[in-house]
Amino acid sequence: MMSRRMACRVTAVLLAVAAAVPVGTATAAPGPPPPAGGRALTGPASPATAGRTTAGRTTAGRTTAGRTTVACAAGRGPYQRQVERWLRLAVDGRQSAADCEAVRAFQTRQGIKPANGYAGPVTWARMRLLSARTAPTDTGTEGASGDAAGPATGAVPDPASGSAAGPASGAATGGASGPAAGVVASGGCPVRSYRVACVDLRRQLTWVQKGGKTLFGPVAMRSGGAGHRTRTGWFRIYWKHKNHWSSLYNAPMPYAQFFSGGQAFHAVHGSIHTTGGSMGCVNLRLADARKLWSVLKTRDHVYVWGRRPGS
Repeated sequence: MMSRRMACRVTAVLLAVAAAVPVGTATAAPGPPPPAGGRALTGPASPATAGRTTAGRTTAGRTTAGRTTVACAAGRGPYQRQVERWLRLAVDGRQSAADCEAVRAFQTRQGIKPANGYAGPVTWARMRLLSARTAPTDTGTEGASGDAAGPATGAVPDPASGSAAGPASGAATGGASGPAAGVVASGGCPVRSYRVACVDLRRQLTWVQKGGKTLFGPVAMRSGGAGHRTRTGWFRIYWKHKNHWSSLYNAPMPYAQFFSGGQAFHAVHGSIHTTGGSMGCVNLRLADARKLWSVLKTRDHVYVWGRRPGS
């Protein structure tokens, strides 16, 4: 009995000693399993690659100093010549590598995204706005571009003269019958001693001036496109409705200020920088329409001139 018990103890001790002593060469612990649906990385993450395509679209151009830039647009934009002229580049209407770099640098400075060198409506609208910012009613040139703006020279009819270029006068249609003429501009928006909301269809800009002082803007806007042109001439603000809803187009018209029949200044929630136009109204960004609402009063004058490009 005693010998059997001792044998069991000796066997237990031997097993414990054997478990503590390493046998053979140790093997490396297995690594983590590869991620689902892919293979495990075998080294550090690779650097950014230029022109990588994700989900069918190019997401990067070239990598400079660790920063990935957006690739140049594939083709020329609709405002290629105007943008080239504004930037004092060779005006040929083609997008060269140098053109792309110059346009992209401008877009980067102005916070336009994507900065891809494309001469599109957003870039051209920004250039027009910068040109008009200091003296919006001076339409002799478009900033650095030297591009003539504004209508043909000639006296601008005054609302009191009875020769306004818009629809017949009367409050119902927004026609004006204002006070005596002040200073008559030979082009652009007439300078008057009272408030005038200026709508430059050619440059797609609007602002409010009184005498020689600019009270609002200039800001970018979108006027009527082909078949729905914004009417030109002298008008007056005849109705203001902050939360207007268009029964004709079943659409919101925030901060609506009507000046010619159903045509009004009002905000839109989408982009105003499109190649197509509005249905005749002067569309503004929400913040701009809100500010204009506080500047203009009922019976204030509106002067619309020029023609929207492409309309």
